[in-house]
Amino acid sequence: MFKDRAEAGRLLAQKLLPYRNSNQIVVALPRGGVVPGYEIAKALNIPLDIFFVKKIPSPYNKEAGIGAVSENGYYFVDPNAKKMLNISDSYIQNAIKEVLQKIKEKRAIYNKPRLDYKDKEIILVDDGVATGSSMLLAIDALKKEGAKKIIVAAPVAPLDVANRLKEVANNAVFLETPTIFNAVGEFYEDFHQLSDSEVLEILKKVKE
Repeated sequence: MFKDRAEAGRLLAQKLLPYRNSNQIVVALPRGGVVPGYEIAKALNIPLDIFFVKKIPSPYNKEAGIGAVSENGYYFVDPNAKKMLNISDSYIQNAIKEVLQKIKEKRAIYNKPRLDYKDKEIILVDDGVATGSSMLLAIDALKKEGAKKIIVAAPVAPLDVANRLKEVANNAVFLETPTIFNAVGEFYEDFHQLSDSEVLEILKKVKE
């Protein structure tokens, strides 16, 4: 059990110290990954960036995802969900456009130009991994941006998902990999949803 995202980030940073080099960038998935990402970047004394990956909502339940889309336009749709829910291609394409527009608006709010990932080693951070779909898409999208190497870092992930990420990424570092897993929030005392103002405050510290 972690006290909060900051504590989890500091613990992750300790495990990442052996991987540290001057060619690295910490890339956090907003909003939850920004706090541990900041702690890792601070401890390793390397740059922090953010990269958006958002779910594609189901047409029948906006809280449920049928896939994900990255801010550079790559996406994944669960074929089983698409078939079972009889979701049309036109819905998916429209949903992707809407998600990308929301990402664009959020990027403008955070006022954080993206760094250049070409030939860089990326430490890809989130506050926890559930299904792994967002992280898997982020790995693929960042590789297509020219990243030389990707290290996944998260405080917690189900064992089967952690093993999958270890296969896809160059390295993967986790603090907890439980076999019984319901939700990321169960592993935190404080798992409040971060506000935009909290993210902005952290990004301001980075600029300073």
